[in-house]
Order: sequence, then C-alpha cells, then structure tokens
Amino acid sequence: MKIGVCSPFMPHELEDLLDEESRAMLGQIKGVTATPVTPLVRAWHAAGHTLAVFCLDQSVTKPVRLTGSNITIDVLPKRRFRQSMMDCYRKERLLICEAIRRERPDVLSAQWSYEHALGALDSGVPTVVTCHDTPLRYAWISKSFFMTYHLFIAASVIRRADEIVCVSPYTEHHIQKIFRPRCATHVIANGLPAEMHLRGERRLAIQRESSGFFTLCSVGGWGGIKNLKSLLRAFSQVRSRYKDTRLVLFGSGLGASEEAEQWATEEKLTDGVEFRGSNPRETILEFLEKEADMMVHPSVVETHGMVLIEAMACGVPVVGGRSSGAVPWTLGDGEFGILCDVRNPVDLANTILHAMENRGDTSRIAERGYASVKERFNMEKTAADNLSILTELANVAN
Repeated sequence: MKIGVCSPFMPHELEDLLDEESRAMLGQIKGVTATPVTPLVRAWHAAGHTLAVFCLDQSVTKPVRLTGSNITIDVLPKRRFRQSMMDCYRKERLLICEAIRRERPDVLSAQWSYEHALGALDSGVPTVVTCHDTPLRYAWISKSFFMTYHLFIAASVIRRADEIVCVSPYTEHHIQKIFRPRCATHVIANGLPAEMHLRGERRLAIQRESSGFFTLCSVGGWGGIKNLKSLLRAFSQVRSRYKDTRLVLFGSGLGASEEAEQWATEEKLTDGVEFRGSNPRETILEFLEKEADMMVHPSVVETHGMVLIEAMACGVPVVGGRSSGAVPWTLGDGEFGILCDVRNPVDLANTILHAMENRGDTSRIAERGYASVKERFNMEKTAADNLSILTELANVAN
C-alpha cells in the first residue's frame, strides 16, 4: 500500500532512507520538528509500504522533492502566518493537493488537525486525521490569536475527516464533546521506537549514588500552557532548602537572555537555573539518561506528552499535573509518575522536595514508569493500530 503522510516534518531524520542527490539537498531545508511522526513513518516503511510525505516549510521558496527507496518527501513553501491566514492557507493547500495528485497515495494520514490536514482533505483521497491537540482548551489557556484562529481550522478539519485518531482518551473526549465529528474516532497513543528503551535499561542497571546534589529538568516552552513560571517559583523554594540543587530548562524561549530568563531575572528567580533553550532532541535524551534526577513537567494541559514518555523511557522519574489533561492517564494516575497541583508553586515545591527526600520510593516509581512505557507506548503497536485503520479506509474507498 502507498501511504501518504501530511504533516509538519523533519526530512533530515530520514536521511539514511534518501538517495545521494536528495541527501545533498537537505542543507537548504530547515525542517519542522514533529516528534511522533518520524518513527511512525519509519515503522510503515520497514513493514514494506511505500511512503509519500507532504510537508510545509517556510525555509523553502519553491517545492523540493526528495526521493529514496520506496519513499518521497515533498517539501512545500509556506508563507508567514499573517499572509496565509488571509486566505485560510489557500496557496499551501493547493500545493499539497498538487503534490498528492502527482504521488497518488492510496490513503492519507494527516497529523494534527490544521493546515496540513486541510490540504489532505481537499485532495479527495481518503484521509485519517490524527488529533494531537485539544484546540478549544489550548485557545482558552493561551489567549492567543494564533491558537484561536486554528481552533476554527480544526473545527473544519474534524467535521470533514473520514476517520479520526486521538492520542489519548482525554483528547477523544474533547474532540467528541466540542466538535461532534461525523466519523468514527479511535484512541491510539503516541509510541516510542524500541531503541529508546535502551536508554532506560542502561540507566536503571546502574546504581545511582545518593548525594546532596540533585538535578531537575523541564522540557517545554515559554507561555501560559507550559506554566514555567510556577516551576521557577517552586524551584526557588526547593533551592532555599537544598543549595546544591539545579534546574535545567530546555525549549523555545528558555535559552540564555530569552523570555524565560528575562522574566526570572526580574523576579529574582535565576539562582541555580540553567537556561539551555532549544536543543537537538538527541542532546536532551542524552541529558535525561545521564544527568537528570527528575523531570518536572508543569504544563497545565497535555493531550499525551511526548516529553513525559521519553523521560520515563530513559528511566527518569516524572512529576506532572493532577488536572493537566491526559497527564494523569499517561502517568497511570500516580502509579508511574508523581502528580500534584502544578498551578500551585507551594504544592509543586513540596512534591519535588518529598520526591528528593524519599529517593527509594521515587526510584521505584521510575522503574514502574519505564515498564509502563515499554508496554503501553511502543511504536510497534502504534504503527500497527494506525495501519489497520488506514488499510480499512483504503479498502472501503476501492
């Protein structure tokens, strides 16, 4: 079967599947990070299917077609939001449609319910839309025009989809309640490739020494949804008790002299904090495996949370929000991670301190989390479950 994938994408992550001429063209492409998508494409490709990827990218000014063994990647120009919003991504949708008609996939997997999915649905090819977000909740919390605009894009996509996949029960409930889709919905969680679990296996095999030095980390971005202000306030309380504790922040807006550090400087909350900013995913995974003692994820809403399951796969104990969307589900209602009120800096600080001071219990939670991720969120199952829906839809269409 020939599967089309319409999604933000990072072509560089499939460099080994491309021919020499296409690899030479990667230098002109910036790519867009879409962490759950690359391993899914790899899994379908490894199963013997032909893949056609269609992605929008502001770094190119004309379509770029990359080719390899049983795979093509069409990288298509994308205008700035202020331009594309005026005609509801009309030019981008036309480019996606043209590329789809040229490649002629049997079925389409559209990741996220926004402009890539609009283009997929416009093509007329049977389309399964994967909802990674809860659009109304995100728009309400962020209070941004960008998220509010895309709420209406999502409404159009969800009502037109042939089949819908949601990455958690929480996401499915939101999609059904708010948008009332006309098609069936399915819950298929994001998955991690098998090699990811090797990090946790290595880490958990080593007896980590207890000491006064403790490293917390968080991976996200600056803004209301990720709620880093609460974490910075909480860490100040932790640091007042344990001076050798540090907090390392990764993500957009979290680099040196960027928004987070500017705010923290004004609030006098920079003591012990390292603002690392945006880093390659491999760098963050290395840090999780070898340096982090705990991942704190203060986000007020998540539809699943790739950073949570990546930390768990690395054998790192995780703290997340008790009322943060799908976080409790991901963390097994506290069996596989530690839950608290992440909006309350005092409760968050006390939770972190309790985990630090009871390392035996915290280590056992990390071990259960690692085992849970291996069983519940493995890519083999995710790819097979998605493929089953795509195959059925393609067969019905034919």
